[in-house]
Amino acid sequence: MSRKTIGIFMVIVGAIAMIINLSYLKPYEYYDVIRRLSYVLFMVGIFMIPSYSKSEKNR
Repeated sequence: MSRKTIGIFMVIVGAIAMIINLSYLKPYEYYDVIRRLSYVLFMVGIFMIPSYSKSEKNR
């Protein structure tokens, strides 16, 4: 698996976790922990997605 594929997977899982957390888990005590973990997962996934390649002139 490439970094980009893992990043896309992390973004999707983080977004789904945020939606479920905000929709169903608000009254529970571990709401804040899940919210923070899902945001971290989402942000790390976003940073893993871009793939930069060198231009042909620099090679």
